[in-house]
Amino acid sequence: MSGSAPFRLNRSGLLLALISAGFAGQALGAAARVDFTVGGVTVTGSDGRARALAKGTELDSGDTVRTTTDGRAQLRFSDGSYVSLQPNTDFAINDYKYEGKNDDRGFFGLLRGAMRTVTGAVGKVNRNSYRITTPTATVGIRGTGGVIQVLNDGATLVIGTSGIWSLTNPAGSIDIPAGISGLAPREPNTPPRETNTQPQTKPVDVQAPKEADYRKGEDVDQEGKVVAVPTVLVSGTGFAAALAFAGGTSANFPQLVSGGNATAVFDATGQLTSVTVGGSTYKMGGSQVDFGTDSIIAWGRWLGPMTTDSMACGAAAPASCSATFGPNQGLHYVIGVPTASMPTTGSASYTLMGATQPTDGTNLGTFSGTLGIVFGASHSITGNFNVAIASKNYAWGFTTSSTNALFNASSTIGCGATCACGCTIGTSGFFAGASAERAGVAYHIQDQFVRDVFGAAAFKKN
Repeated sequence: MSGSAPFRLNRSGLLLALISAGFAGQALGAAARVDFTVGGVTVTGSDGRARALAKGTELDSGDTVRTTTDGRAQLRFSDGSYVSLQPNTDFAINDYKYEGKNDDRGFFGLLRGAMRTVTGAVGKVNRNSYRITTPTATVGIRGTGGVIQVLNDGATLVIGTSGIWSLTNPAGSIDIPAGISGLAPREPNTPPRETNTQPQTKPVDVQAPKEADYRKGEDVDQEGKVVAVPTVLVSGTGFAAALAFAGGTSANFPQLVSGGNATAVFDATGQLTSVTVGGSTYKMGGSQVDFGTDSIIAWGRWLGPMTTDSMACGAAAPASCSATFGPNQGLHYVIGVPTASMPTTGSASYTLMGATQPTDGTNLGTFSGTLGIVFGASHSITGNFNVAIASKNYAWGFTTSSTNALFNASSTIGCGATCACGCTIGTSGFFAGASAERAGVAYHIQDQFVRDVFGAAAFKKN
């Protein structure tokens, strides 16, 4: 099946999913309420009777929503989740319950057509309590956003828009990271696989409503007023992260930590509050400065108390140790959804999107720089950075290579006006987004016998 343009992620739905605990207090009596409809949309209840669906209609378990060739609908569930239905779609609320208890559940069916969803509170604690079944597969929650389509031959096509989703049929199961499509074929004995095909909004012969009309119904608050909401990262697994800091209970240990498969916890504004990366967990109990974010990458500097189980604390196997960061210190971080399938041809240049103020324990500085990459079987990555702090300018460059989205580099600056007795600089980073639209780096400058300088930065593709 082909169509016009891929779906766009519902921005207000994403934030509402993050603050779904607030919806729990309002406790909608019904499972869901209709936020918006266009064209022909009906609902059939457990009694078999069909009726027209309109804004404000309440839905519950046993209801099936159907859209015609010109129909669309958006449903807001009581746990804060959203479902947007496309033309020629049948969507069933098989079994839904949300009371903020252990037996909460959301079991749905996509019988035909296409939908996108941003999940809410159901499934956050027990992922088995949320699933969407199609004629050929089951889609499970390991993320917060996704687009699902039942193709004309019955095959199931899924793309994750954030986090990681699972796609399962009788022959096997695969995980679907953000920006990657997965296909469960029509034949039940053929396992799911990755594919370059992306879900589409509608069949080619359908005249969809104007995008402006549809957007008007998407970005609404609980009273139906149009709002503009920024996108943020949400808690989960499958992140890449890079950290740079110094401090501890027994020593002023400098650290540059990076890696993939990171687990992160964010607050409602998208600020990172806990991360597990490189085999250790870092938890922040203070505040943040120099913060910035979008739906792909985030960066900031933690201040105040931090606890970690890192082996670098000095003990053989510490249960935990701590550090307290002052205003001229901090744990610098950059984190994002790594590029799962890097381009293999072409090149790209990146300019600075945002950065933390470099710190040396006593002073604050400024950061500037650019990044470039030549894609291939082994990607060639170059960086040129400058940190100005305490009347010093540390300028360094590097060229390194990587076969995936993660990279590390080492640089040196000789003894002289800049470095008292030579500098060694470590830089760790990653590329983020479906096609490497973003990049993040953290760095540690070691000016021998003088200072250690730390920082992090995020870049965007030109």
